[in-house]
Amino acid sequence: MAKKKKKDPETAPGPSQETYTLSDLEQVKVLAQPLRIRLLENFCQERTTKQVADLLGEKPTRLYHHVEALERVGLIRQTKTRPNRGTVEKYFQAVARTFRADSALFSANSSDEDVQALQSVVDTLMDTTAGELRQLVGSGSGAALEEEGLLSMVEIRATSAEITEIRDRLEGLIRGLGQVGDEDRPEDSAEEAGGVERRFRLMLALFPLDSQPEPPSSS
Repeated sequence: MAKKKKKDPETAPGPSQETYTLSDLEQVKVLAQPLRIRLLENFCQERTTKQVADLLGEKPTRLYHHVEALERVGLIRQTKTRPNRGTVEKYFQAVARTFRADSALFSANSSDEDVQALQSVVDTLMDTTAGELRQLVGSGSGAALEEEGLLSMVEIRATSAEITEIRDRLEGLIRGLGQVGDEDRPEDSAEEAGGVERRFRLMLALFPLDSQPEPPSSS
């Protein structure tokens, strides 16, 4: 029987919930900044600000106020502290694996401030993804996109009921993907699992291109 890897004592269990719904405008505003989205991704595992800074190639001093902003609006939480060489290290973790915006934030009654905040988040997500793709192609690794990635855009024609089913299936897929790699793998299964663990970006966008039709007149 294959031996299991020993758990890293510094790695805590995953976030306390699978999905967190952003229902507060202040939370949306905090995420309207590319670096904070990257921080949130890296805090899906329990880490210190310095550990995340090392992963991102940033100085910890540049990240402190961004981490404080994420904690202030409840997107990450402090999990523990540990003394280290005369200082106290603070560990943080994201409150969920997946974040989504409350549909009420997209209502027709949204204020200009709401709309601008949401537009900023959309711009941040799109710009971050586009920048990473440009960097991949510019580095001469564009072939990896065709061999290992998937880049596609499709227009779907479907009824409201069919779209609801598609959304449910996509959300289930995202929840499942968020758990990949959480379980310990046998020591001798690295080759079977595809070798060294690497990071991939997955971004999905499903949105209506047509406005909601008016209900038929009862007259």
